[in-house]
Amino acid sequence: MFVVACSGFPVPVSRYWREFDAVEISDTEIAIPGAGTVRRWIREAPKGFLFTVVAPGSVSESGFRRTKENKATCEEVAALASDLKAKAVIFHADETFKHGKANRAALRAFLGFLPSNMPPVVFDLEAWKPADIAAACGDRPAIAAYDPLTDDPPPESKVVYLRLPGPAGHRSRYDEASVAKIADHCNSLDPELGICVFRNIDMQTNAHQLIKRLE
Repeated sequence: MFVVACSGFPVPVSRYWREFDAVEISDTEIAIPGAGTVRRWIREAPKGFLFTVVAPGSVSESGFRRTKENKATCEEVAALASDLKAKAVIFHADETFKHGKANRAALRAFLGFLPSNMPPVVFDLEAWKPADIAAACGDRPAIAAYDPLTDDPPPESKVVYLRLPGPAGHRSRYDEASVAKIADHCNSLDPELGICVFRNIDMQTNAHQLIKRLE
């Protein structure tokens, strides 16, 4: 089963609930939303709606260090994810977090540092291949996010997480041929849960195109 989502709300939230079955909460990359906002989401979201949450960027910017500040941040995002019954928490790192021995060790140690109520962890590391993420995590449970148009998929797992940043960056749009390739890739898999998240400026349009093809 695959669900299709946008990263953030590209349209008013009340409309978004009607158009999609899932969302990746992305404002959390900067700050955790207030309790009132979270209560409203929980109250208004349709039954069975699926949430995922992007972790604050400060964690990856520190190199996933096991600090007191990161521990507090991870506890806060885990509590939010628990309230939303989120299916995953995404840790995104830009190209400055390079693949190498020290960072592989840091990533593996970080997984043992997370609170016990943290939902499945997804790593989206721009400078890493998905297979390298999976290898670094070893026997510790984690999911490597990937873009099927540019990446070789990681080893098969029960949960698959696709993150689509745009074919030429955030301000670009996927054409129909690219959306068809993404759909073919999704249809070739049979995970317990597959989540496909568009992050580009035309995420709403591209997400609807993919939903139509998956139907």
